[in-house]
Amino acid sequence: MTRQRINRIIKAALLAVGALQSVAMASDSAAPGTSAGLMMWSFGYHDTDVSVAIWYPSSAPARAIPAGPFTLHAASNGDWFPASAPEGRYPLIILSHGTGGSSIAHHRIAESLAQAGYLIAAIEHPGDNYQDRSLVANAQYFDERPRQLNALLSALASDPVLSARIDPTRVGAIGHSAGGYSVAALLGATPDRQALRAHCAEQNDDPACGYADPTIAVVSQTDTPFQLPAQTDTQSNINNLQPAFAIRSAALLAPLGSVVSESSRISAEIDVLIMDAELDAILPAHYHADRIQRSAPHARRSTAMGAGHFSFISPVVTAWRESLGEVAQDPSGFDRDQFNTRVSQSLQAWFDATLNHNAHR
Repeated sequence: MTRQRINRIIKAALLAVGALQSVAMASDSAAPGTSAGLMMWSFGYHDTDVSVAIWYPSSAPARAIPAGPFTLHAASNGDWFPASAPEGRYPLIILSHGTGGSSIAHHRIAESLAQAGYLIAAIEHPGDNYQDRSLVANAQYFDERPRQLNALLSALASDPVLSARIDPTRVGAIGHSAGGYSVAALLGATPDRQALRAHCAEQNDDPACGYADPTIAVVSQTDTPFQLPAQTDTQSNINNLQPAFAIRSAALLAPLGSVVSESSRISAEIDVLIMDAELDAILPAHYHADRIQRSAPHARRSTAMGAGHFSFISPVVTAWRESLGEVAQDPSGFDRDQFNTRVSQSLQAWFDATLNHNAHR
């Protein structure tokens, strides 16, 4: 992959959510019944506030919410959780976006799961999001991303409102691309930087190795880019993390996997779904998804036929597609809108089966 192409991909990822600050409400309502509620939440992490999009089942009508290149469909605009949410505790699913992404990049999946009765917490990774990618140049990148997911779980567990509505026996996770790695690492897949360097030295056809140069597209559009404390231990074992909620089931979508150690293992007690994209030109499955599966030989494997790497991101409105480049585009003849609907249905079926099963182990 050329440096020009990498920069173009990252620029598109940044632009794809750059208009989120101007989110406005439209007047059209969805059909009556359970809809997806949406609220923005945050928690403190080191010296920053981490933004999290929370989707939840809501009895209020959903409305179209223009958000730059995305159109969300949710009950919002002051409809804060749990005012319109049915009583009870919900299964929780945390969601981790890919590099340069945002908390709403996979809103279609989140909305669908919320309508089905799930509580979704989608993090905006500090230091690796559409506004600030300063963490990518940090040696702790592969440790820090799963640490952030662990911090999200701790923050949810300590929040008096949200924790009261979470069923701690039914917790799952979804990750796309670098988010897929992040979830896998939280579950036990250990990064091996030396092996990654050897892999990239030997292979000249893995596009992901183009990211080895930490100066590529490491930008910040904020006045205060994310910084880890100087005393953070770069040698600490991320597998010593003890999440506040035990993750019972996970779905890894076109995951980054070339950095995963061949010796690491994800417990067979955790249900794992690995879904790769047939036409992935960013993270080819034989270098990435296959590597993660060797850490989870019990995982269920699925290939999204005809899909590209970015097909898992929510559909982009027509007016933005050309200017956003590859992030908004799919292989010829591929329908991202229909695909997101099918993926959402598949993920609902996966979590309905695995989390209900795990709840009674």
